[in-house]
Amino acid sequence: MSEQDGFPSKRPRLDRDQTLITNNNSEPENRLTSEVVVAGCSNSLEVCQQSRSLPRNCAVETEAPIGHPVPTLSNQGDAAKSPTNQRPRTELGMAEGDAIPHVDHQKSTVKNTNSTSPSLSRDDTEETNEHTPTQSSTANEMTDSSKAANQKSELPANETAASPVAEVVPVDRSVAMKFLQIEANLCETLRDLVFRDPVTHLYNPLDYARETHKDYVMKYCCSHKDVLFLGMNPGPFGMAQNGVPFGDTTFVKNFLKISGKVNPPALQHPKRPITGLDCTHSEVSGTRFWGLFSTLCETPENFFRRCFVHNYCPLVFMTKTGKNVTPPSLHVTQREPLLSACDTALVEVIRLLQVKTVVGVGRFAQERAQYALKTAGLDIPVLFIMHPSPINPQANKGWAAQMMVEFEKLGIMRYLVPQPTG
Repeated sequence: MSEQDGFPSKRPRLDRDQTLITNNNSEPENRLTSEVVVAGCSNSLEVCQQSRSLPRNCAVETEAPIGHPVPTLSNQGDAAKSPTNQRPRTELGMAEGDAIPHVDHQKSTVKNTNSTSPSLSRDDTEETNEHTPTQSSTANEMTDSSKAANQKSELPANETAASPVAEVVPVDRSVAMKFLQIEANLCETLRDLVFRDPVTHLYNPLDYARETHKDYVMKYCCSHKDVLFLGMNPGPFGMAQNGVPFGDTTFVKNFLKISGKVNPPALQHPKRPITGLDCTHSEVSGTRFWGLFSTLCETPENFFRRCFVHNYCPLVFMTKTGKNVTPPSLHVTQREPLLSACDTALVEVIRLLQVKTVVGVGRFAQERAQYALKTAGLDIPVLFIMHPSPINPQANKGWAAQMMVEFEKLGIMRYLVPQPTG
């Protein structure tokens, strides 16, 4: 890319201990309108025991800087062998007084909604500045969802991902390892990019929260998936804290049973500290998202036997005031290289998991998936569901109940509600 395209001809590389992205060209320092603070991880971790039996290019074998293959994580891939008990249903993550409509779990045809090109307009319903809910019902929804997560007893990820009412899905850990490698390659590409005004701070939870993120992948991404739920990028109180998409802390710990250490970034925004699994701030999108699936599917195993949740972009962008900046809001000269790299990684993930249907959580995710798949020549349906963000007025009118109806219309309810195996 040339200087005329808005990027230096020789872009800087980011090493683990480097905290500022600067221009390495011999141009005046005032070329950049602002410096971008990059949060990395400087703490080393113990070498994963499992990696000793893996090839040299395994994603967990050696420690590396941000963007390198995911390194040296604790061996949390082996699931507990205790049986999973069927649990009574709990209240959905909804506002008080909302009713869940009756649904008839019949199969329906999934429609292909591919379009010719994605819209790059800003989708305000997907903003993740969730510290100021817009309606009083949001507080009730968060409380109900948190109670639902806390009521879940120990539900360890069984080695065969079995449940009393769902078919057995064999575990293939090589799928999870390849998934982590795709993410590592993406981070390697993204670390060369330069982000300028209005972005001043940049977080990559795949680096500093690699331990909890790997636990999530190794537990729940060890098989092919029929449905991929695709989010946009990490929220400040969700995946940014713990490496799990839509990762409200309560559900990450109590429903998904994710564990691991999160090493706070070396240089953080004072208004966006990373506290990992100790984060006490609820993410409304996460309480709604996992609150619905914890009740609808009853156990994580029932959900992940056919589905997976992934974010299109792994980075968190912030302004000097700590405000979240979404990928479509970036300047075109910064946005296009980012989207190109994320498109490539998304196609690789879909091919690896042999995804049959992509569900974009929000319009941006849907349109990027449509564009990436069409460019790659893959004819895979890409559907849309409303983003659960509290700044989306429609989502504050009983998001979970609306999704129950939508899942039935889209024909994906059969992937979510386990059927008896006889």
